[in-house]
Amino acid sequence: MQVAGVAKQFNETNLKLIKQLGVDDFVYYSMQGMPDTLEELSAVKELVQKNGLRLSVIEGGPVIDQIVLAKDRRNQQIEEYIQSIRNMGRLGIRVLCYNFMPQVTSAAMVVRTSTVFEERGGAYTSQYREADLRDEDIVHDEQPTTDEEMWDNLEYFLKRIVPVAEQEEVLLAMHPDDPPLSPLCNLSRIMRNVANFDRLLSIVDSPVNGLTLCQGCFAEMGCDLVETIRHFKDRIHFAHFRDIFGTPTDFHETFPDNGANDMLKVIKTYREIGYGGFIRVDHVPLLATESGDYDGYGMIGHSFAIGYLKGLMESVYGKSASQSR
Repeated sequence: MQVAGVAKQFNETNLKLIKQLGVDDFVYYSMQGMPDTLEELSAVKELVQKNGLRLSVIEGGPVIDQIVLAKDRRNQQIEEYIQSIRNMGRLGIRVLCYNFMPQVTSAAMVVRTSTVFEERGGAYTSQYREADLRDEDIVHDEQPTTDEEMWDNLEYFLKRIVPVAEQEEVLLAMHPDDPPLSPLCNLSRIMRNVANFDRLLSIVDSPVNGLTLCQGCFAEMGCDLVETIRHFKDRIHFAHFRDIFGTPTDFHETFPDNGANDMLKVIKTYREIGYGGFIRVDHVPLLATESGDYDGYGMIGHSFAIGYLKGLMESVYGKSASQSR
């Protein structure tokens, strides 16, 4: 297993910081899309390499809103998606982390009811309390959707992109819904439990059709992380390292060493199943020395969490697991 770094603000300073933290692989992350052309994606790769890193994962991926809700430009977006997978294949970028949450507004994707929950020492993190979700938080004008409509849309999509991903040797890593509740804001969300991920994998039974083991989301579901990792085994194509405390309808995010789960057992389980992919730190608290509002991607918070993750990995895999060149 290899630690990868992420920076919501993609710039040389953050790339240098990630390298200084002893990380060699980089995740290009954007929920607003990815570079459209081969030339644009190649320029991102060159900047990453210039700072001593490898561009190993694309997260978020191409815009998918028309696909998720089967709207007028669905087929056009699928063609654009296919071209993006081909671009990744040509540049040797082997992992695409994506989601199938309705993307009509930010309120219909990752939903939180507070970003000022005070974690350890008053560090800000996010919270979701179903009781605090108000009617005015539903800010889209889409008609309610059903689970089976969403499954139909997902099958239509996967049957067109999985063969291309196989050709290009790009691993598709579906991210869970966050929070994993349905309906949310009147829209169905199907990637919300282990059984539904099993169904995802059966739609097109291909080695490239897999998932992102987002520890936080599966913890939000109330899953045992160790058993979930064992369950999905060879279909885990990417992992997010974070933790929460609470129930599916009332939880808050935590420092990775301050949540409900035993992270040492989690890392030992990745080794047990032979997971050899990438893992990145996700959704860290906003620390006292950082400015601005909480968004889960503060670089000082990430520095702490990466150090903690590397320490766990060294204890499980040996010193070489935490070293970088």
